[in-house]
Amino acid sequence: MNLQSHLFASLTLFGLAACSSVSSTETEPASEDTAQPNIIVVLADDLGWGDVGINGATMIKTPNIDRIGNEGVRLTSFYAGSNVCTPSRAALLTGRYPIRSGMQHVIMPHSQDGLPQSEITVPELLKQAGYATGMVGKWHLGHSDTYWPTAHGFDDFFGVAYSNDMQPFDLYDHKTVIESPVDQTALTDRYATAASDFIRAHAETPFFLYYAETFPHIPLFTPERVNGQSEAGHYGDVVEHLDHGIGVILATLDELGIADNTLILVTSDNGPWFEGDAGPYRDRKGGTHEGGYRVPFLARWPATIPAGSVSDEMTMAIDLLPTFAGMAGAEVPTDRVIDGKDIRGVMQSGAESPHETLFFFNGNSVAAVRDKQFRLVLSTYYKSWEVPFEQFGGKLLFDLTRDPNERFSYVREYPEVVARLQAEVDAMRADVSPMVKDPINPFPPTDPNITIGPRLDDE
Repeated sequence: MNLQSHLFASLTLFGLAACSSVSSTETEPASEDTAQPNIIVVLADDLGWGDVGINGATMIKTPNIDRIGNEGVRLTSFYAGSNVCTPSRAALLTGRYPIRSGMQHVIMPHSQDGLPQSEITVPELLKQAGYATGMVGKWHLGHSDTYWPTAHGFDDFFGVAYSNDMQPFDLYDHKTVIESPVDQTALTDRYATAASDFIRAHAETPFFLYYAETFPHIPLFTPERVNGQSEAGHYGDVVEHLDHGIGVILATLDELGIADNTLILVTSDNGPWFEGDAGPYRDRKGGTHEGGYRVPFLARWPATIPAGSVSDEMTMAIDLLPTFAGMAGAEVPTDRVIDGKDIRGVMQSGAESPHETLFFFNGNSVAAVRDKQFRLVLSTYYKSWEVPFEQFGGKLLFDLTRDPNERFSYVREYPEVVARLQAEVDAMRADVSPMVKDPINPFPPTDPNITIGPRLDDE
């Protein structure tokens, strides 16, 4: 293993160490006078809230992401479903807090499990409503036939199994390796081309495209032609090139004349890691404060979302499944807890959040909870140690209207708020306690019989 490999292996382990009541939602049928929209979810990997121009970035230029926000809605209090990648992706695709699907810990190349077949995903719901479904990019929810994207509702898959600091890192078309190892300098360009091809192939029927970028997760790669274009170094080059890929998608929609009835949204799986900007919010990827979870959210659907809209109502990636179901006229499952809520009203007309509270999971633990005004933080990190405030008789209560940076606690001033939010946490903990499971050992196994990397049957 060379020095770079050692470095990124160490960073992977560090990232894992740092991150080691509810009712189902019903949807209304799609309006008779509105056709089912095409739906595109662009999920960046480790993109910070402050990394996009419309959120205040000055050293990184993101004209295409900004265009989506300017021509649609910007949700400024939107949260990823977790502070790290695997749980966050599970939350987005299932509408459930990640512990409910058993995906509360990061999948490693030697992991044997993945997103269970029993889970119902966004593409599965939309397929039932007549949608073509495709995925481009990073999966990271299991890498055997049982857990592969095509086993969870995607008709097409072009992408990679997991994060780009994990090995082996190969590029797949459906279940076939087409490049080993993948040339990461060309990855964003290939993703954008694959996304454009999928859109062209399904322009006449409703489609769902899940475009899960590999970047700006480290290690960072860009094609030679864009190196040095950003004031923010290599990281800035990566983000600006990612934005260019989104521009390819926008141009395809415009060319085909289907932009008006296409919902396209851009968000991130968690806060920024070792580079990037969390905006004014405290903490980063893997942390338990706002900066670990609060992420960019820009959405455009010209047929229904007024241009230039902004909402600070609290929303989360778990809300996408019931929201998309409502747009497509699909039925939300009633045989399980769906934690997400339909946020069409927030996006389209500035309605209040449908949530009374949101929970912030850190692996098995409820690390924080917030309501409209307050955020109660129950654990954080000091060096590599998770600090359980409750065990020391101390908690942190932040007033997000007065102090969104989470600098000063108001436990003394609002004991009734602490008691109320703690009761919510206690109820959630009791609800999910049977679902607690041990983290995956981040170290490669010594048993030679355990396969490292994807295990897929030939098609």
